Amino acid sequence: MTRAARILLVLVLAAVLLPSLMSACPLCKDAKSDTDYPGGSASLPKGFYYSILLMVSAPFVVVGGLVMKIYVTRKRIQGPRDK
Repeated sequence: MTRAARILLVLVLAAVLLPSLMSACPLCKDAKSDTDYPGGSASLPKGFYYSILLMVSAPFVVVGGLVMKIYVTRKRIQGPRDK
């Protein structure tokens, strides 16, 4: 198989598989499907609101966890201080 054929194969596979992998987040998808029929209780803005909160808070949780891990490790290395 030539290099050009391999690249073409990868591009075709990416074009076929990526749309299914890049679907909406579950909150937005559920909010949209609940509003499709009369009497649906979910609203699309509410789904977007919670999705944005989740995406904004995730980096703070990760960085906070790393800072806490560094702090605890440094305290453990220093050991107890006798006064």
